Amino acid sequence: MGFDESALTRLRRYREDADRSLKLVHEAEAVARRFSERLFAGLEHNAVLARQAGFEVENEGSARAFTLRAMAAPGAEARVSFGLIGGAAAETDEDLMHEDLSRYALDPSGYSGRILGWTEAAGEDPCQTFAVYRDGVWKTKGLFVAKARGKVDDPDDVMNGFCLRILGRLIDLAALTGGAGRRWSGEPYSLPDHLSGRTFPTEPRFPS
Repeated sequence: MGFDESALTRLRRYREDADRSLKLVHEAEAVARRFSERLFAGLEHNAVLARQAGFEVENEGSARAFTLRAMAAPGAEARVSFGLIGGAAAETDEDLMHEDLSRYALDPSGYSGRILGWTEAAGEDPCQTFAVYRDGVWKTKGLFVAKARGKVDDPDDVMNGFCLRILGRLIDLAALTGGAGRRWSGEPYSLPDHLSGRTFPTEPRFPS
Protein backbone atom coordinates (compact mmCIF):
# COMPACT_ATOMS: atom_id res chain seq x y z
CA MET A 1 0.00 0.00 0.00
CA GLY A 2 1.45 3.38 -1.04
CA PHE A 3 1.55 6.52 1.08
CA ASP A 4 -1.63 8.04 -0.38
CA GLU A 5 -3.68 4.91 0.25
CA SER A 6 -2.33 4.60 3.80
CA ALA A 7 -2.96 8.29 4.52
CA LEU A 8 -6.51 8.05 3.19
CA THR A 9 -7.23 5.08 5.43
CA ARG A 10 -5.98 6.97 8.47
CA LEU A 11 -7.80 10.19 7.55
CA ARG A 12 -11.06 8.32 7.07
CA ARG A 13 -10.63 6.90 10.58
CA TYR A 14 -10.03 10.45 11.83
CA ARG A 15 -13.19 11.53 10.03
CA GLU A 16 -15.23 8.81 11.75
CA ASP A 17 -13.82 9.76 15.16
CA ALA A 18 -14.46 13.46 14.52
CA ASP A 19 -18.06 12.77 13.45
CA ARG A 20 -18.67 10.69 16.59
CA SER A 21 -17.22 13.32 18.92
CA LEU A 22 -19.10 16.19 17.31
CA LYS A 23 -22.34 14.21 17.44
CA LEU A 24 -21.91 13.65 21.19
CA VAL A 25 -21.09 17.32 21.82
CA HIS A 26 -24.12 18.45 19.83
CA GLU A 27 -26.32 16.03 21.77
CA ALA A 28 -25.12 17.50 25.08
CA GLU A 29 -25.75 21.02 23.76
CA ALA A 30 -29.25 20.04 22.60
CA VAL A 31 -30.20 18.62 26.01
CA ALA A 32 -28.84 21.71 27.76
CA ARG A 33 -30.90 23.87 25.40
CA ARG A 34 -34.03 21.85 26.21
CA PHE A 35 -33.38 22.21 29.94
CA SER A 36 -32.85 25.97 29.59
CA GLU A 37 -36.21 26.25 27.84
CA ARG A 38 -37.93 24.46 30.73
CA LEU A 39 -36.00 26.48 33.33
CA PHE A 40 -36.87 29.79 31.70
CA ALA A 41 -40.52 28.76 31.27
CA GLY A 42 -40.72 27.74 34.94
CA LEU A 43 -39.26 31.04 36.09
CA GLU A 44 -41.70 32.95 33.89
CA HIS A 45 -44.64 30.93 35.25
CA ASN A 46 -43.63 31.71 38.83
CA ALA A 47 -43.16 35.40 37.97
CA VAL A 48 -46.82 35.52 36.93
CA LEU A 49 -47.85 33.96 40.25
CA ALA A 50 -45.63 36.37 42.19
CA ARG A 51 -47.35 39.34 40.55
CA GLN A 52 -50.71 37.89 41.55
CA ALA A 53 -49.38 37.68 45.13
CA GLY A 54 -48.55 41.39 45.14
CA PHE A 55 -44.86 41.45 44.20
CA GLU A 56 -43.49 43.60 41.42
CA VAL A 57 -41.64 41.04 39.31
CA GLU A 58 -40.35 41.65 35.81
CA ASN A 59 -38.93 39.11 33.40
CA GLU A 60 -37.48 39.19 29.93
CA GLY A 61 -35.85 36.46 27.94
CA SER A 62 -34.67 35.00 24.69
CA ALA A 63 -33.60 31.54 23.57
CA ARG A 64 -30.22 31.93 25.28
CA ALA A 65 -30.84 34.27 28.24
CA PHE A 66 -33.47 35.03 30.87
CA THR A 67 -33.57 37.82 33.45
CA LEU A 68 -35.80 38.00 36.51
CA ARG A 69 -36.12 41.14 38.65
CA ALA A 70 -38.03 41.26 41.93
CA MET A 71 -38.85 44.47 43.79
CA ALA A 72 -40.33 44.29 47.29
CA ALA A 73 -40.34 48.09 47.74
CA PRO A 74 -38.59 51.10 46.21
CA GLY A 75 -34.87 50.54 46.69
CA ALA A 76 -35.40 46.92 47.76
CA GLU A 77 -34.86 44.88 44.63
CA ALA A 78 -32.72 42.07 43.28
CA ARG A 79 -32.07 40.68 39.82
CA VAL A 80 -30.76 37.39 38.48
CA SER A 81 -29.88 36.54 34.87
CA PHE A 82 -29.37 33.07 33.44
CA GLY A 83 -27.53 32.30 30.22
CA LEU A 84 -27.18 29.16 28.11
CA ILE A 85 -23.49 28.68 27.33
CA GLY A 86 -22.50 27.36 23.92
CA GLY A 87 -20.46 24.18 23.63
CA ALA A 88 -19.92 21.23 25.95
CA ALA A 89 -16.99 19.95 28.01
CA ALA A 90 -16.03 17.47 30.71
CA GLU A 91 -17.15 18.38 34.21
CA THR A 92 -14.48 18.24 36.93
CA ASP A 93 -16.40 19.87 39.80
CA GLU A 94 -17.43 17.02 42.09
CA ASP A 95 -20.66 18.77 43.10
CA LEU A 96 -21.73 18.97 39.46
CA MET A 97 -20.30 15.71 38.18
CA HIS A 98 -22.60 12.99 36.86
CA GLU A 99 -22.63 10.05 39.28
CA ASP A 100 -21.58 7.64 36.52
CA LEU A 101 -18.59 9.69 35.37
CA SER A 102 -15.08 10.39 36.57
CA ARG A 103 -13.17 13.66 36.53
CA TYR A 104 -10.59 11.81 34.44
CA ALA A 105 -13.05 10.72 31.74
CA LEU A 106 -12.74 13.48 29.16
CA ASP A 107 -14.45 11.56 26.36
CA PRO A 108 -17.25 13.61 24.75
CA SER A 109 -19.72 10.87 25.72
CA GLY A 110 -19.55 12.32 29.23
CA TYR A 111 -19.58 16.00 28.32
CA SER A 112 -22.13 18.40 29.78
CA GLY A 113 -23.64 21.65 28.63
CA ARG A 114 -23.83 24.56 31.05
CA ILE A 115 -26.23 27.27 32.14
CA LEU A 116 -24.87 30.03 34.35
CA GLY A 117 -26.61 32.56 36.60
CA TRP A 118 -25.43 36.01 37.63
CA THR A 119 -26.70 38.55 40.14
CA GLU A 120 -25.29 42.00 40.76
CA ALA A 121 -25.53 41.33 44.49
CA ALA A 122 -22.82 38.68 44.19
CA GLY A 123 -20.43 40.53 41.91
CA GLU A 124 -19.37 39.77 38.36
CA ASP A 125 -18.69 36.04 38.65
CA PRO A 126 -21.43 33.43 38.10
CA CYS A 127 -23.42 32.75 41.27
CA GLN A 128 -25.27 29.63 40.03
CA THR A 129 -24.03 26.85 37.75
CA PHE A 130 -26.01 24.09 36.03
CA ALA A 131 -24.38 21.08 34.36
CA VAL A 132 -26.68 19.24 31.93
CA TYR A 133 -25.76 15.82 30.55
CA ARG A 134 -26.74 13.93 27.40
CA ASP A 135 -28.88 11.44 29.33
CA GLY A 136 -31.00 14.28 30.75
CA VAL A 137 -29.46 14.47 34.23
CA TRP A 138 -28.84 18.00 35.49
CA LYS A 139 -27.06 19.16 38.61
CA THR A 140 -26.64 22.63 40.07
CA LYS A 141 -24.92 24.48 42.87
CA GLY A 142 -24.66 28.12 43.84
CA LEU A 143 -26.08 31.03 45.76
CA PHE A 144 -29.77 30.60 44.95
CA VAL A 145 -29.84 26.81 45.27
CA ALA A 146 -26.97 25.36 47.28
CA LYS A 147 -27.19 21.95 45.63
CA ALA A 148 -29.84 20.09 43.59
CA ARG A 149 -30.26 17.55 40.82
CA GLY A 150 -33.03 16.39 38.53
CA LYS A 151 -33.96 15.17 35.07
CA VAL A 152 -34.76 17.32 32.08
CA ASP A 153 -38.04 15.45 31.60
CA ASP A 154 -39.23 15.85 35.21
CA PRO A 155 -42.95 16.78 35.45
CA ASP A 156 -43.90 20.46 35.14
CA ASP A 157 -44.87 20.64 38.82
CA VAL A 158 -41.39 19.47 39.83
CA MET A 159 -39.66 21.97 37.56
CA ASN A 160 -41.97 24.80 38.62
CA GLY A 161 -41.31 23.95 42.26
CA PHE A 162 -37.58 24.17 41.67
CA CYS A 163 -38.01 27.53 39.92
CA LEU A 164 -40.11 28.75 42.87
CA ARG A 165 -37.09 28.13 45.10
CA ILE A 166 -35.03 30.43 42.89
CA LEU A 167 -37.68 33.15 42.82
CA GLY A 168 -38.15 32.84 46.59
CA ARG A 169 -34.44 33.34 47.12
CA LEU A 170 -34.52 36.35 44.81
CA ILE A 171 -37.30 37.90 46.90
CA ASP A 172 -35.33 37.07 50.06
CA LEU A 173 -32.34 38.83 48.56
CA ALA A 174 -34.40 41.89 47.65
CA ALA A 175 -36.15 42.23 51.00
CA LEU A 176 -33.63 40.50 53.31
CA THR A 177 -36.26 38.02 54.47
CA GLY A 178 -36.03 34.30 55.11
CA GLY A 179 -32.72 34.62 56.90
CA ALA A 180 -31.10 36.30 53.92
CA GLY A 181 -28.85 39.22 54.56
CA ARG A 182 -25.72 41.11 53.61
CA ARG A 183 -22.41 41.03 55.39
CA TRP A 184 -19.34 43.20 55.17
CA SER A 185 -16.87 41.61 52.79
CA GLY A 186 -13.14 41.34 53.22
CA GLU A 187 -12.31 43.24 50.04
CA PRO A 188 -9.85 46.13 50.35
CA TYR A 189 -11.39 49.53 51.12
CA SER A 190 -9.07 52.50 51.41
CA LEU A 191 -9.49 56.08 52.54
CA PRO A 192 -9.40 57.28 48.89
CA ASP A 193 -12.24 54.79 48.20
CA HIS A 194 -14.24 56.34 51.00
CA LEU A 195 -13.52 59.92 49.98
CA SER A 196 -14.42 59.13 46.38
CA GLY A 197 -17.86 57.97 47.49
CA ARG A 198 -17.32 54.28 46.75
CA THR A 199 -19.65 52.14 48.84
CA PHE A 200 -17.99 49.72 51.23
CA PRO A 201 -18.18 46.23 49.63
CA THR A 202 -20.72 43.80 51.01
CA GLU A 203 -21.81 40.34 49.91
CA PRO A 204 -25.10 38.43 50.06
CA ARG A 205 -25.58 35.59 52.50
CA PHE A 206 -28.24 32.91 52.76
CA PRO A 207 -28.54 30.55 55.74
CA SER A 208 -27.25 27.04 55.12
